[in-house]
Amino acid sequence: MRMPITRIVMIGLLLITAKFNQRDSLGADATAQTNAKPERLIDIKVALSVLTAYADCQIQGMASSLSVVAEAQEIQSLDWARMKPLLAAVQERFGPAAVWFARPDGSYFSVDKGLTDQNLKNRPYFAKVMAGELSIGELVVSRSTGADTVITAVPVKRDGKVVGVLGASIYLDKLAQQIKKTTPLPEGVVFYALDPKGQIALHSQEGLIFQEATQLGSPTLTEAIRRMLASRDGVVTYEFEGRQQKAIFQTSSLTGWKFVIRFPAEK
Repeated sequence: MRMPITRIVMIGLLLITAKFNQRDSLGADATAQTNAKPERLIDIKVALSVLTAYADCQIQGMASSLSVVAEAQEIQSLDWARMKPLLAAVQERFGPAAVWFARPDGSYFSVDKGLTDQNLKNRPYFAKVMAGELSIGELVVSRSTGADTVITAVPVKRDGKVVGVLGASIYLDKLAQQIKKTTPLPEGVVFYALDPKGQIALHSQEGLIFQEATQLGSPTLTEAIRRMLASRDGVVTYEFEGRQQKAIFQTSSLTGWKFVIRFPAEK
């Protein structure tokens, strides 16, 4: 029997947590120990892959659920009273997120607020989904909640025609908290993700989500961000808050985000 991907990810997270906390791997003195030996870098690379997989799994899980329920009779009815209980169950199961349904004119209902007074028609992802495509990974400030979110949206089709959009606005701060709680990183080690434009999508430090990464540090950070955005994976070094830092990064095939673990560089 195949093991569910969520279980595989959780097992990997447990293993990585153990690796980080055993012996002197990255524990009490992160500055001295973080990249002193090649095996430490291997540990970090594996941790990065698992953390990336966890984030992707949460986002993909929501997208897959929306794709499935888009075929349900309740959704096909286009009657919000019938749709809401099913979408509320999706929101509860795959939160933290706001799940919604949008009409072709851009007006939309959310599970928490019902019919809103906002419109999504000028959102770039909306036209894409109304053309029959999926949209995963676009960062937006929610018009109904004001929260920083990542969008997952799928078309609702009836008789081969797109008649609406099912979507979820996943709260980035809460997703970052989930990742941080699942795999605590040693002091001095930071996890973050950048969208293709260099905007911070996730960060283990509060208050940095949706910031432009190049505006947070030295010219060496700006150059490091440029290199990360131009490459699929690799290692960069830059100065941040007066200290030399090393960052290992890789690209999510789901969202296109650059996932990064940053740690003090060896002196």
